[in-house]
Amino acid sequence: MSIPLDKFIQELDSASPGFKLKVEQLYPVAFNIQISGMPKFSINLNQNNQSFNFSEHIDAQFSLSLNIFSALNAIKNKIVPSESISGNIEDAVIFLGVIAHLDIDLELLIYKHFGDIPALILRKVLLGAEKGFSSESRSVSNNQLLKSFRDISIRLDRLEHSLIK
Repeated sequence: MSIPLDKFIQELDSASPGFKLKVEQLYPVAFNIQISGMPKFSINLNQNNQSFNFSEHIDAQFSLSLNIFSALNAIKNKIVPSESISGNIEDAVIFLGVIAHLDIDLELLIYKHFGDIPALILRKVLLGAEKGFSSESRSVSNNQLLKSFRDISIRLDRLEHSLIK
């Protein structure tokens, strides 16, 4: 199964002007991504086809093999561990470098497509991660974050209940 990425790329270009032009200069790009606990998927970008595939690309230029924490770290800090890259390392570094230097407002995109609650959750997660807590204070912070999520859920339930009446 394949999902076209045309609209997604246009959306990223609107959130980060110049994105499409910079990525098109790298075409053709085909790579696989493996995140632990999920099946492999691939992304194929060329002049005629920009697609997300739920299967492994046979002739991929490079592959990324990440666990969930390194995937989240890659999204937040724009750092991919070198041991996670296999295949043509040079193509991977160039592509990931271009992606890393784009200023994409992820919070705006989440707000636009998923609403304000997921955007708020993302903001809380990112702000908590920026503080750089020790393991003990991180546990306290995680508990506070979970409490905030529960409070938000309770407020949503109350709002939904009051709107139904």
